[in-house]
Amino acid sequence: MSRSTVHYTDSETNNILKRLHNKLRPAGTPVERVEYIIELLLLRIFEAKLKQESVFKPLRSLFEGEDYRLLFSHLLSLNGEQILSELNQNIFPFYASILSKTRKVITGNLPQKMQDQLVLMEEVFANSNFTNNVKGGVIAEVIGLVNEIEEKYILKTDLLGDAIESALSETGGTKDLGLYRTPDHIRDMMVKMVDPDFEDTIFDPACGTAGFLFDAYDYVIEKAQKTRNFPAENIANMFYRTGISGIEYQGRIRKMAAVNMYIRGLNPHNIDQGDSLKMFDPARDGNSKSVVIANPPFGAERDQPAYPNVWEEYSKESETTILFVKLMFDLLKEKGRCAVVVSEGFLTWGQNSARALRKILLDDTNLKAVISLPQGVFVSKSGQGAKTSILYFEKGEPTDFVWYYKIENDGFSMGTNRKKIKGNQIPELIELFDEIKAGNMPQDTKHSFCVSKEQIETLDPRIEERITKEVTVKITEKNKKKREKLLEGLDKKLADKKIKKEMYDEKLWQFDNLVESQVENEITKAIEKAHSYHFNLQNYRSSLSDEQKQDWRKVLKDVEIKNDSKIGKRYKNLTESDNTKTALQILASFNPDDALQMDIAREYLSKLDKKVLKENEKLAKLEEILKETKQFPCVPLSELLIDLSEERKFELEEDKFYREPTISTKTNTITTRNEALGADIKVKKRILINKGDLVIGRMHTQNGSFAFSDQEYVSTSTFIPLKIDETKVDPQYLFISLKPAFNILGIEDSTGRETYKLDEILELQIPLPPLEIQNEIVEKIEKQKQIIESAERIEESWNIQIDIPENTEKDRLINISKKIGTGSTPSRSNSDYFNGKINWILTTEVNETEITETIEKLTETAIKECGLNIYPKMTILMAMYGQGQTRGRTALTRIPAAITQNCAGIIIDEQKANIYYVWYYLKSIYEQIRGKDYSGGGVPHLNLKIVKDIKIPLPPLETQQQIVEKLDKQMQALKGVRLLKSEAEKRIEEILMEVWGE
Repeated sequence: MSRSTVHYTDSETNNILKRLHNKLRPAGTPVERVEYIIELLLLRIFEAKLKQESVFKPLRSLFEGEDYRLLFSHLLSLNGEQILSELNQNIFPFYASILSKTRKVITGNLPQKMQDQLVLMEEVFANSNFTNNVKGGVIAEVIGLVNEIEEKYILKTDLLGDAIESALSETGGTKDLGLYRTPDHIRDMMVKMVDPDFEDTIFDPACGTAGFLFDAYDYVIEKAQKTRNFPAENIANMFYRTGISGIEYQGRIRKMAAVNMYIRGLNPHNIDQGDSLKMFDPARDGNSKSVVIANPPFGAERDQPAYPNVWEEYSKESETTILFVKLMFDLLKEKGRCAVVVSEGFLTWGQNSARALRKILLDDTNLKAVISLPQGVFVSKSGQGAKTSILYFEKGEPTDFVWYYKIENDGFSMGTNRKKIKGNQIPELIELFDEIKAGNMPQDTKHSFCVSKEQIETLDPRIEERITKEVTVKITEKNKKKREKLLEGLDKKLADKKIKKEMYDEKLWQFDNLVESQVENEITKAIEKAHSYHFNLQNYRSSLSDEQKQDWRKVLKDVEIKNDSKIGKRYKNLTESDNTKTALQILASFNPDDALQMDIAREYLSKLDKKVLKENEKLAKLEEILKETKQFPCVPLSELLIDLSEERKFELEEDKFYREPTISTKTNTITTRNEALGADIKVKKRILINKGDLVIGRMHTQNGSFAFSDQEYVSTSTFIPLKIDETKVDPQYLFISLKPAFNILGIEDSTGRETYKLDEILELQIPLPPLEIQNEIVEKIEKQKQIIESAERIEESWNIQIDIPENTEKDRLINISKKIGTGSTPSRSNSDYFNGKINWILTTEVNETEITETIEKLTETAIKECGLNIYPKMTILMAMYGQGQTRGRTALTRIPAAITQNCAGIIIDEQKANIYYVWYYLKSIYEQIRGKDYSGGGVPHLNLKIVKDIKIPLPPLETQQQIVEKLDKQMQALKGVRLLKSEAEKRIEEILMEVWGE
């Protein structure tokens, strides 16, 4: 479930409520405090109703004379201790039995609404008592604050809901109350969508403080006042008695919801307490409501292990969103309307229950709209809440098309303290939704478009094709031995003349027919299972620009359309056709707005022989149009980042310490390059970098000079702090997109520049999917990064440990080798030396692995003219030069190859030592070998003398083999870890390539 800890109607009242909570902080938990506040507010509300509403006029005599002390206003004249005494001893007991007091001044039957409200008063105040924790001085200030609330807000707003929000903003408040609210303006929008009336039965199965219900009531009243179309008295009474109802799980909140109903003159007893999933009785409640409107809990704990009444087939479904939406569907009458807030994940969840429910919404309801809400609609002190959408559907007729609308601006700024801003899209949404309800399709815009039911139901025919092949092979293979055994038996019976050829053929046909039926059944099941019926409607729209769509239609405008209603049939005809005219006719039937159809066209055109494209101008133009298509639109960084450098400029103070940063282009982390007093730093004019800023380095930007700041730094204009516009881009998505974006600087700029202007950097573009897809991409990459990090931790902690018997004698490496030598490096200026067939191993390839392939190849000329030797396979190589961790590393060749002069080639005498044993041992003493640098010439390196003098312990060959076998098992496990890491790295590359459309 989602919530907002801010209220958007009256900031002054909201501030008063927060001050009330602060004053009552010593009095107990957020829940206890909110109950104190609600009781005081209820006293104030009752007094306001007594003055303002004529139905309460007969009760005024209860407060004549000295009994005026029973009103809230009397408390304003008392000190703290007097207030506590008056509340606990007189006021609370009076209201706890107000119904019996009322009967003394009103004879006969009480008006129904008054009776319901007075019963509620008794319920609220039955056990009221302000404990000693509420100190005298504090309670006087609290009473004063309650009195500060303007009377016009007392009966007109969700004042009690605001009081609860104040509790929710406290640490532990959410946990204690178990309540999440929907902001006013979103509730108001949803109520307008369902358009309730007096004749409706309106229900919220997760009603909280009843915000949706009283908003619906206010809407109905306002609509009647505007149209002057008031209902007959019996209809109005029925609406009051049974027209608006709800269920709230939490008892305390149910009481608050009932009070809210009371404020608005509605029947407070229409709010039940309990688990609405558990309470649902299909015989009693099914098809009983004409309007259901709710923001149900997401992933909440269930009250019981199964809900067969809600959904027998998926009674143990753990995701409550799914169960609640199914419940709402079952509650609706024929032509009933539902608007519900769902977790964004519901649109695409892959479990069978989610897919089945989405199919129900398509087939058994008219799913008219999917409204995407901004990430920041539901916020808390700790940040943004869940990404959500609103579904609107009407029960009884199947869906024809679904309208998608994306709200990026809901009229309020993002963040925890939301303020009104210009550009609110909600009025436009409501206007367009009126067209949708009338069955019309509005014109497509950036934020609004329609997707047909057929598109949502269509499975990619390429997936169907793959499933058909895989299932056919699987079932055929599964039955292969059975068929062979059957044939063997039939052949024997035929040879023994126990059966005739007709019976032989009949038995074989029966078996093959049975297998064929099994194949068809399994294919049908697999294809149905592959259908996701997802509601992520943006994925159904092609990413072609308007210009590309126009060009597509222009190329095909004179082509006769050859159309089959099913895309699967068209795909089959397209791929099987060897006639360009037929292909063009099929392509002419493809809709350039449809992502699937354009993807099929792109794949088909990209596989066409270049000769065919040369000979057919139309096909060539279509291929060109689609070739440049990106999956997502690209936007410049200037639209996503705000330069903070100007506003952050300042001058260093001489007596204060400052940190200057540097950024690693390898790890994209920021660290301290220098820390000094301001007096010791030459350049005094600096830019302040705060913790959390995105920092981009103007030097080496093309290598990826960027990082999130981990603390405060000062910089010249070399490092620029920027703010990310989180309404457009997820910070983590932006971060992973910067490296490929910056690479373009290196690709496009051939001048060898290392410093770039900020304007040049901000001109770079990145693909920008919708925020919800950005989140999915980040989540996918994070999962792969976790695999990589886990693998690296294992690699770092893994050491070769060789159990060598005690007193084993050692010998120099040269004494157990047939040869130890180096190679040579042919001049790269001679093109005759390269691109041959002879393997040549570079120093960078020597990295604790077995080498089976090389990056470069040499020619016979290079070998001959450079005097290179070919080292045989099973040669141990050792890197003698190399920065970082390369120097001292070893590898084992599995191919004959030449080597560079920076490498030592070690050919072991197998009569004296096991090659793998020696290699493992050299790897185990890597740090020792690396520590024997000879630094002649100023460059740390090894030389052949160092290599030859390495001492190797030599147990018997049999023992060496046993050691190798043991280490082989360890290495196999390590190879598995490295493979996982490699696959995860590849997967990250694939994800990024998909996003970048490469």
